[in-house]
Amino acid sequence: MSEINPTYMVNRQARGDERRLHILRAAWQVIINDGIRGVRHRAVAEAADVPLASTTYYFRDIQALINESMELFAQETFQNFTEPFWAEAEAKFATLKAAENRQLLEQGFVDLGVDYIHGRLADHRDQLVLEYAFWHAAVNNPALRDAVGELLRRSVALMKPWFEALELSDPEQASRCMLATVRRIEYEGLIAGVMTQRPNWIREALTYQLKALW
Repeated sequence: MSEINPTYMVNRQARGDERRLHILRAAWQVIINDGIRGVRHRAVAEAADVPLASTTYYFRDIQALINESMELFAQETFQNFTEPFWAEAEAKFATLKAAENRQLLEQGFVDLGVDYIHGRLADHRDQLVLEYAFWHAAVNNPALRDAVGELLRRSVALMKPWFEALELSDPEQASRCMLATVRRIEYEGLIAGVMTQRPNWIREALTYQLKALW
């Protein structure tokens, strides 16, 4: 009896992992085009350009496929977009904080928020549509709630230092309120179109909410 080549087994596992990720990302495109309800084994297989048997082999049911797709989306969104954006913001934050000027700190925060929201609406619209689809699905899906909740907690943690520097009485609640405003602005931008709104509408909304937190 011939021995199994270890290299072959490693390569086979790697190919399997790659195909699995490919299927999960294909589910994103289905959700963007047709919503969560559009996720079916056949639809995902067609989007991924793989045999139908591949989706049923890697995922026991549609709910498992949706849940793991969300987990991957949350992980990659945070690593590839959210964390890099806030990492660049840290240097600006440190400079503004050192100046000990609240007005400059407020203005810097609003500038940052405008750049963040506009970038998401203008350059990452599909990603934003996908994120909101998962948020909506999490209302009736306990498994998705954990992933959505983790995204929220990590976002609060990134924003909280700004409100601590502004010496608000409850920086965590302030962060949650501001995130709610960000989501409202993003939703309006998705529905109406970011370029169809009047100039400075994002800045006005963020400034109004920031002033309301005092």
